[in-house]
Amino acid sequence: MADETVKKCNCCQACLTAKQLVDDLAVKPIGTAFLEDDGPGKHYYFFQHETPDCGTSFVVDVEHFKQFITEPIPDKVMRLGPGCEGRCVNIHDLSECQQECHFSPFRRFLLKMLAEKKTRTQRVLGATT
Repeated sequence: MADETVKKCNCCQACLTAKQLVDDLAVKPIGTAFLEDDGPGKHYYFFQHETPDCGTSFVVDVEHFKQFITEPIPDKVMRLGPGCEGRCVNIHDLSECQQECHFSPFRRFLLKMLAEKKTRTQRVLGATT
């Protein structure tokens, strides 16, 4: 599953696995949010593909990242219901959610991914100066 393509970049046509999206420093996580459809909607991670031949942004369903979640994932989806803080409807909201909601572990994983990529990028930049 880790080597299964979860996204083909619309711009450069690169085939990306969930592991590559997590590990590759050229793929910058932007945030997370719901996108509406005819049903209940889907929850997505937003990424920026920062390579010399690309630069586009794209979305990937958070469910592709279950393999990286190390905590229990609740079944309940709060999505703007009672007790929901509304964080998952705003891509720019990068604060942690502590609710018992299906998507809270995915938000915490996004924050972890952002922090780890920032640390790794700083190490790489420090090594080249």
